[in-house]
Amino acid sequence: MTDAPRPWPNVAKEARDRSAEEAQRIVHQLQPLVDDERPFTETERLRRVSSALNAAEIILRLLEGQGAQTRPE
Repeated sequence: MTDAPRPWPNVAKEARDRSAEEAQRIVHQLQPLVDDERPFTETERLRRVSSALNAAEIILRLLEGQGAQTRPE
């Protein structure tokens, strides 16, 4: 007798993988700001932070789509 497949991990693979890609985008956008690799204009800083925030929101929506409970703000 075999066990039934676990529904959440199997169904959530796409959301998991997309979330990981978006998390990688966050790191890619913010790491240079933290490392002080070079000076950034205020506009470039804002663009990088905005891009990272957008990626974080996508991650939240993907996780909520798979049933993650979040508190409304």
